[in-house]
Amino acid sequence: MSQSNPSFQLLQALRKSPAVFRRRFHLQPNRIATLSHGDPLYKVLYLGTEKIYSLDLEQAQGAIGLLLQQWAPEAPEKRCKEHALVLRRRYIEVKEIATGRQLAKTYLRDIAFCAADTKHPNVFLYICKQQGQQLQLQCRVFWCTSAERAKDITACLARSFQTALSDWHDQDSETNHMEEGEGSSEVDGLSVITSIHPNTSSALSGDLRTGRRRRRRGVATPCPLRAMRKERTGSTTTNDGTQSTIDI
Repeated sequence: MSQSNPSFQLLQALRKSPAVFRRRFHLQPNRIATLSHGDPLYKVLYLGTEKIYSLDLEQAQGAIGLLLQQWAPEAPEKRCKEHALVLRRRYIEVKEIATGRQLAKTYLRDIAFCAADTKHPNVFLYICKQQGQQLQLQCRVFWCTSAERAKDITACLARSFQTALSDWHDQDSETNHMEEGEGSSEVDGLSVITSIHPNTSSALSGDLRTGRRRRRRGVATPCPLRAMRKERTGSTTTNDGTQSTIDI
């Protein structure tokens, strides 16, 4: 290769450059592989988490709007960050790609549902129970590179739910027997409606839960999550991996 070739000169410059500069060009694929460990990994922008107190759609919409405002164009330095959303067999974790630092970890059993937002097609979110707070929920929101990527993450998480649910039933078949068809179960305080149809894709409409408050000794406390009756539009996945409809 001629030394006057621009490609040769670029390679020579890279070899003589500081290690940090070389890692920026050459070690990104290796870093992705290290974070993934063979599990599904999606490059996203983690917008953050907002506390909510029920699966009421207005609360989810409010959380999305607030986080999108915080990541407005006025703060371009935030958009330079890249995050990895990794779907493990038992949990989901969010990591910074540049440093590998874990930002969030959520077990599948604590997730109430996930969805690709219809009003913001590039947004993927899931709502989960906060550790140590049985009646406290968290809405985690992610910005994807495309609407299709948000739908892909939702579908992949649905498959993880199905696998985890099958394993859970295998381990607790004696105490948590469920007949083939529709059934219900309660996992760590979150009421879950399940619909099992082997080797087929099933639909679950209007089974998301919403919180209803009651007063007890002068304090408003959420009741167990109630089934929503109104049909919504949009793709949503419940903790059993089945699909329902939601408009968020």
